[in-house]
Amino acid sequence: MDRNRIDELSINYVEKLSLYEEYSSRIRNLVEDLVERDDIEVCGIEGWAKAPAEVVKSLNAHYAADDPDGLGSISDLVTVRVLLRFPEDVQKVEDIICSEFNVDFNRSITSGGLEDPFRFGYPAVLYTLALSENRSSLREWQKYKELPFRLELRTVLQEAWATISPRVNMSVDSISEKKFKRKLVRLAALLEEADEGFLSLWEEVKDVSVLVPPTSEPEIARNVSVAAERTYTEDELYAFFNESDSTLNKWSSTAIKAGFPIFVPSPNYLRESFQYLFKIFRASGVDTISEVRKFLTDLEEEDRGTMQLKTIRSTFEKESGTWRVDAFSAIFLLVLNAKWDILKGKDLVDLGVKKGSDRINGMDNGL
Repeated sequence: MDRNRIDELSINYVEKLSLYEEYSSRIRNLVEDLVERDDIEVCGIEGWAKAPAEVVKSLNAHYAADDPDGLGSISDLVTVRVLLRFPEDVQKVEDIICSEFNVDFNRSITSGGLEDPFRFGYPAVLYTLALSENRSSLREWQKYKELPFRLELRTVLQEAWATISPRVNMSVDSISEKKFKRKLVRLAALLEEADEGFLSLWEEVKDVSVLVPPTSEPEIARNVSVAAERTYTEDELYAFFNESDSTLNKWSSTAIKAGFPIFVPSPNYLRESFQYLFKIFRASGVDTISEVRKFLTDLEEEDRGTMQLKTIRSTFEKESGTWRVDAFSAIFLLVLNAKWDILKGKDLVDLGVKKGSDRINGMDNGL
């Protein structure tokens, strides 16, 4: 070990510390942009340059005399850590970074490398990366061309493991060490199962979810009593909506005004949209023509219908750009939003409401 050489490299790092700190900030922002561009939710992201004292420790442990740079033997002078929801998200980010950066696989731990059944704990995915030739040739990135960085990809539960497990890694006798290590292995397995279980639950929730904002606006209070009136049939409700062409034109225009894409349905498609509207009205307890009329009139006051549709569109901003919202579908969404407190306690699949919701966002694969 050359003590003088290590001191020289440590001083060199301190002199360039501002460059490494700047690099960590820029890489952090770049990684965040690349990940969010693919609609992957980031739970947390941070980047930092290694503290000078830690660099000295690393040089003492890893310094190679034949390394012309010396600092090149340390892969984590700059680190970016990305916190994600599920293991599936980690694998998606892996695909992105492998296409955007140069990867040093000899100093990386990919998700595929974590499949060893005899590994200890629940470690994160680690990559040693460098800028690609295309990016490093850009003027704003040229000064970072030779600088590697480490990227850590963790799920929320992997972060919990990384935060807590070192605290129980104390110096104990060999018998106790085996006992504690066994417990840690069991806890790590539970966390891994939980990660996979949450992903499975999330997939199930998506399969039965409907298009309603997480915080629906309260239903407009009834301020007039509705006289006893018999429940309408599907044909009677259809006749009500077709009394005037302006009714459907109005709600079609309202959907466009709220920001949904312009959609011109065929007559058959529009009739099917009405059938789902009929189902959701009945499921939500809007059983008479008078109640339907009052529901629509209240939405027209102060342009409440437009405001509620805007709320729905902004809640599903990433998906709603491809929705098919005709006049009946717009009212369907408004009923779903306003009557959610009633609907959420019912079997929406059996009542046909879930299928109507899927149809709007294109999950039925038909036009």
